[in-house]
Parts: sequence; C-alpha cells; structure tokens
Amino acid sequence: MECIVYSHVDSMDPSTERARTNRYLKNKGLKAKKSIEDGANIKLHWHERAIGQLIKEAKKGDIIVVHDAAALACSTSQILEIFNLASTRQIHIYFVKYEQQFVNDSSVIDTREFIRLISRIESDFISRRTTQALARRRQAGLPLGRPKGRTNKSLKLDKHQEDIKRYIELGISKASNAKL
Repeated sequence: MECIVYSHVDSMDPSTERARTNRYLKNKGLKAKKSIEDGANIKLHWHERAIGQLIKEAKKGDIIVVHDAAALACSTSQILEIFNLASTRQIHIYFVKYEQQFVNDSSVIDTREFIRLISRIESDFISRRTTQALARRRQAGLPLGRPKGRTNKSLKLDKHQEDIKRYIELGISKASNAKL
C-alpha cells in the first residue's frame, strides 16, 4: 500500500493547499511515498494528464491524496470516470478539502455520502469556473456584473396613454386606473 499526493500546478493557492494536505496526512497518520505535481492544462482529458498515468500504475489498496476534485478533472462526468476506474482497480482517493474519502469497499459504500461528495464536487466546479471567467474578463478590461440596462424606446403602457389621461381627467384613482 502506497500513499501518493497528487496536486495540480494551476491551483488557486498552492502553498495553502500544500499546508492543508500535509496537515491532513498528519491527522490521518499517512506518509506520502510520492508527490506528483501536474502542470498540464486542466482542460485536457484526465487520461492525457499525469493523473491518468498515476491511476493506471497504482496498485490495489494504494491511496491517492488530492486537495480537491478540480485538480483531477474539469467536469463531474470525468470525476465519475475516475471513480469507476479507481473502484475497479481498488484504489482509494482521499479529498483534503471535503474531508471525505472514496474507498472501494462494497460493504461500506454509503449512497448518501457518495451523493453528498458528488454535489460538493459539482458546486466546487461551478465556483471555480465562475472565478476563472471573472478573472479573464477583469484581465481583458471588460465590465463585470450585470450589464447596464438600455433605455426602452417605448414603455409597456405607452399604447394606452390616451386612455390613461382620460381616466385621470375623470378623477378615477390610480388603482382603478391600473385595473382598467
């Protein structure tokens, strides 16, 4: 059984992630035999990156420690592919950020915990994509947030303007005017 720490160079805050990972390993009583840093573009499919090679070479019972799922793949479907291969090869994946483990032991798999893990991973992907998109827009000098509204050439009630004026002249209240 071997413990391998996998991290992606493109992470948001690498020094903090490293410190959290080391603390996690210490709390779990694990010692990392290897540490792999992947510099490949995260948009590449996981097969084509170091994680694909790592999972293929890992032996039964090996533990891969990752800070978060965004370091492994760029979508939830790819994470599920990784989980499928890890379960067939009987490899354990520990997530530091979520403080959860994907352990292939059919007698212990809790469906609720697995679904909770997947939902946290999905929300993490959404958050990361949003943050990256805002950073790209900021870098390009584009405006952020909701666009300023354009002035309408005509308003909703403009076509009823004559009737509204007539009702006001007749002394009809605004509430009744609105109903009419």
